Amino acid sequence: MRALILALLLPFTPATGAAAAERGFSVTSFERLRLEGPFELRVAVGGPPSARAQGDPATLERLVLQQDGTTLTVRLGTAGSSERFGAPRQPPVITLTTPVLRTATVLGGRLQVSGMRGQRLDLSVNGAGALSAEGLRADMLNVVLIGNGTLALAGQGARTALLMNGAGTIDASGLRADDLTVRLDGNGEIRAAARYTARVSSTGLGRVSVSGNPACKVAPPDNALVRCGR
Repeated sequence: MRALILALLLPFTPATGAAAAERGFSVTSFERLRLEGPFELRVAVGGPPSARAQGDPATLERLVLQQDGTTLTVRLGTAGSSERFGAPRQPPVITLTTPVLRTATVLGGRLQVSGMRGQRLDLSVNGAGALSAEGLRADMLNVVLIGNGTLALAGQGARTALLMNGAGTIDASGLRADDLTVRLDGNGEIRAAARYTARVSSTGLGRVSVSGNPACKVAPPDNALVRCGR
């Protein structure tokens, strides 16, 4: 599927008292989002598609919003055929809206998203990025963290799976899960809550804490770094 590099709509408009600018981008509805740069990205789900960015003009000139079908990728562009820009000193702030969002992937930067709803939702962080999601509503919620990034979750997930490999942190204490599955490989930390059942598998020196009063199954059963339902 041919990728569409989205057209720039608005010229730079310096902010009062600061060397800042604002840009608007043309986007159509997207259901999958990838953040691949050192940006602060804020997404509101439930409105018509839109995209705006604020930051220094040089950084905004590099910013690329690339749409391939229902997938939108936010990344830095290149200076030429082979030269790539370095990371900006001050990360720009990008604000997006879209009617529906089912998948969010962070490969760098910080993502804040609100209002994701659906039968199945997928959230992932790879590396040192950060993802914060509130207002989640899902029958099946799949969350993956690889590396030393952070994930913070709030809302509802009837069947929730939290998977981590590395030294990061998943804070799902604000998420109401009916049936919870947790797998931790490494020395990270996972905090969660469950109503009915919780299945926890942990290797390494990581810590897992599951609040509530679920029926717990822990492997290995004598893992002192796992607290479930106590």
